Amino acid sequence: MLDILVIILVFLLKSYATSTNSFSTVPGLKLPISRATVVPPDSLHLIVTPEAITFDNVRIVEFTQSPSTLGSDSPAYEFKSEDLDEQGLRVVPLFDALTRAREKSELLRAKSKARDASGNPLPFNGAIAIQADKRIKYDTLRKIMYTAGAAQYGTFRLLALRMEQ
Repeated sequence: MLDILVIILVFLLKSYATSTNSFSTVPGLKLPISRATVVPPDSLHLIVTPEAITFDNVRIVEFTQSPSTLGSDSPAYEFKSEDLDEQGLRVVPLFDALTRAREKSELLRAKSKARDASGNPLPFNGAIAIQADKRIKYDTLRKIMYTAGAAQYGTFRLLALRMEQ
């Protein structure tokens, strides 16, 4: 009997996986479904809902409802004109928030004892996890990714719900 319990314990320990990531969602967020089983590494977290953009648990951009969809069952939301620059491609409040986060990360890396082989501080990795509602239009997501790229974030991880098998 003890042998069976030891085997079960070993099986449970081998199959138990932990992650340091704590990606939270907001109420009403509908994520796309994925079959991927890879757990994303730790990175900054950006949440895009049909109504707003949240970064680092702070709501930084509010969308406005498109006039053409007022009163409809499926309203569409868009950026306010004052939130965009560079011919409507860059989201200014998001760019400012991402730049501040990058500068903070670079400062912490410079003060850290962790160094590369030549003794320099570890470089900024520029990774960001984007949790976007599946109802978000491609154009909106493209502007968000352009803004992140302009703020020197080059690695995007689009989060999805894992499909249960």
